[in-house]
Order: sequence, then C-alpha cells, then structure tokens
Amino acid sequence: MSLSASLSTANSSLFVSSERTSLVSRNIANADRAYYTRKSVEVVTLPGSGVRTSAVVRAEDPVLFRKILSSSSQTAMHSAVLDSLDMLNGTINDVELDGSPAALINKLLSALQSFSAQPHSQLAAEAAVRSARNLATGLNSAAATVQAVRNEADTGIQASIDRVNSLLSQFQTLNDEIVKGTLQGRDVTDYMDQRDEVLANISNEMGVRTVLRDNNDMVIFTDSGVTLFDRSPRSIVFQRTLNATPGVPGNAVYIDGVQVTGAGATMPLQSGRIVGLVQARDDISLAYEAQLDEIARALITSFSEGSPAVAGLFTDAGGTTVPGSLTSGLARRIAVNASVDPDQGGNANLLRDGITVNYNTDGAASFTDRIDELIGKMGDSYTFDPATKIAGGTLADFSAISVGWLQEQRKVADDNFTYQSTLFQRSFEAFTRVTGVNLDEELSLMLEIERSFATSSKLISIVDNMYNALLGAIR
Repeated sequence: MSLSASLSTANSSLFVSSERTSLVSRNIANADRAYYTRKSVEVVTLPGSGVRTSAVVRAEDPVLFRKILSSSSQTAMHSAVLDSLDMLNGTINDVELDGSPAALINKLLSALQSFSAQPHSQLAAEAAVRSARNLATGLNSAAATVQAVRNEADTGIQASIDRVNSLLSQFQTLNDEIVKGTLQGRDVTDYMDQRDEVLANISNEMGVRTVLRDNNDMVIFTDSGVTLFDRSPRSIVFQRTLNATPGVPGNAVYIDGVQVTGAGATMPLQSGRIVGLVQARDDISLAYEAQLDEIARALITSFSEGSPAVAGLFTDAGGTTVPGSLTSGLARRIAVNASVDPDQGGNANLLRDGITVNYNTDGAASFTDRIDELIGKMGDSYTFDPATKIAGGTLADFSAISVGWLQEQRKVADDNFTYQSTLFQRSFEAFTRVTGVNLDEELSLMLEIERSFATSSKLISIVDNMYNALLGAIR
C-alpha cells in the first residue's frame, strides 16, 4: 500500500470514528428518553482503500412496538371504565354505612316496623318519614352522581378527540420530514423515534394500526379499519352534550365520515380511552341509572294509594302520577309527599292514616292496618325493565343485587386494567431491552472507538515520519 493510500485510509478511519463518537454520545444523552432507540452507523469499505459511513440505523422491533400500541389502547380503555366505576361506587360505599339505596330501603322497612309497633307515637311516625326522606335524597344523590359521570365522560371524549387532532398534526409534520429526509438521504432516525412516540400517545386515545410505505411514509388506521391518517389527518367529528339526557345515549364519534362509536357504528373502535368513556357513558351508567329509576318507580308504586292509584308517600317531584314502566330520570325527581313531611309543614301521622285516601276512618291512634300493608307491599315482587340488566324480585332484593352488580362491574374493570397495565409494562420493558440504550454497552463501544482513533492517529504519525524521511533523502 502506498503512503498516500495509507494516509487516506487513516483519515477516513478518523472521520468514521468521529461520526461514531458523535452517535454514541447522542445515545448516552438520550438513554432515559421514552421511545428513543439506539442508533448506530453502517460502515462500508471504499474501493481501493479507506472506509466511510453509509447510513445511520436505529434498533427496531415492529412486533413488540405493535404490542405496545395494542396494550396501551387496552390499558387506557379499562382505566377510563374503572375511573367512572370508582365514581359510581361512591353511591354505595360500604352498605354498613347506610349510604346505599339498599341500606336506606332496609332502614325505611325497619322504621315502618317500629312505627307499626307503636302507631300512636309521633316520634315513630316522624322517624319513618325521615327514613323515607333519606331514601329519596339518597336516590337523588345517586342519580346526580350518575349524571356527573356521564357528563364527565362526554367531556373526556371531547378532550381525547382534541388531543388526537393535536397529535395527528404533530404526526403529519414528523412524517413529512421523514419522507423528505429519506428521499434526500439524510439521517431521519430521531424523527422516526418522535413519530413512534406520537403514535403511542394516539393509541392511548383510540386503537390504531399502521402501514409503512416507500420512503418511510406511514399510514394510520383505527383498529376497526377506518383511515385516520394518509398524508394528512382525517376529520374527527363529535358533538359534545353539555348535560346528558337521562336514559338517552350520548352523541357518536365520526372519523372520516364513518361512525365509530355507539349502537349504529358500522366500524366501531375496539379499544382506547374513547371506547372506555363511551362504555362508561352509554352502557354502565345507563344501566345503573335504569336500576335507580326502577327502584324509585317501585317505591312510588308500593306506597301509592287508592284505585286508580295515585302517589302516596313517594312522588315524582310532587306529582300524583304512578309510573307504570321505566321512567328515565325518576330517581333524580323522587321526593317525599309534602303532606306527610313535617319539615315541609306536613303531618307524619298521615303515613298511618292515609294521605289522599282515609284508611283510618275511626281516627284510632292504634290503627296499624295501613302501616302493615305498606310493609307487605315492600315485600312484593316486581318485574323490572330489561335496561336494568337485573332480573325481577322484591324491592330489597333488587336494590341489593344492584349493589352487587356495580361491585362486580368494578371488579372486572379493575382486573382487566391490572392485566393490561402489566402487559403494557412488560411489553415496554421488552421493547426497551431490544431497542433502547444500554449505557454499559455504549461506554464499552466508546473505549473501542478511542482505541481505533488512537490506532489511526498513530498510523498518520508513522506516515508523516516516513514522508519526512523520504523528503530528507531527496534533499
């Protein structure tokens, strides 16, 4: 090998060492950054002599990355459901604390039994009415919580869509830069890392899958197959409802003109926070709301008076109508009849004697027939609307099953969230081990590069000495 060829080889080796050093430093500096992948250079031998870098490549594992996207979507979906169920769980708490409708119904039954044992007692009468008022207030509060959950879910859906729109805008900027840089032969690996991170954030809101085309151009589809991004973001349409209507599902989400949520969805989303929020708003909350409304209907029916029946102790916002079927929003409106409520100027003894119908025609202080009749009616079986997702039974049984139903929904959601969260963590850890930066390996590589640099420098020094000796001989 000639001296000039040796010098060229040494110089090219120094240049490659410089690029490798720069890349290793970049890896070390970004070691803790999520979705940053380890970068390395491909080195090729030049014809004749010397070396050069041909490209910067990043560590990749498409299979693991797809698993991260899917588990991220599932985790976000179950998290949204669990958060909503945690709010609904506040309507029951521990039944021993007398906070659930089931506990309040049992307290009312107990108060009526005490009143029956001492029908002459004004205190017992007022205690029974107070128990009824607490029950009505409990149902009002529970229904208000359901409404709050539905409204919050609707707000969450809008926030998720706003976030997706913002992320898609970022994705477009990065994707355009990647395509242009790939065509120009530039290093676009950092942009690809950023694009992956944006894609992972999108997957939190809705399930996605991707297709990679020429020049690293990427297309995004929802997990149901609707195009979300193809060179530009597709439109996402959702009309938020400020106050959800009881018993009525919320508005649907449309992507590129295709309905992707709700009963009429032709290509429904399968996962993501939006799916969890829609499920909480239109499935779980509506079923629980129907249960509360049916409890209220059964109470108004059980305590109704006369034929045709009119509202007695319990009313629909003070009205006299006795609903014959599921009436949406009834639990929010149920109230104790003012005529029997001492706090509203009423007479508690009317619970014993009759509010609209005079059952105690003799005015006897020991009259118990009406009280015993009410106790018996509370033990009657009812057929409840299928929207409650609970079979028929007595009022006490139905309310107790409602508590169990809600707790079961919460347990399932918690189990699903725990499983998917663990799966996501394990997938991300596996992905990081394959594609992430190992500081020990990078430092070891840095020492190797330093040795290569020292060798090339020594070769240049030797060639320089030989040139000096050659020039000295010529002189």
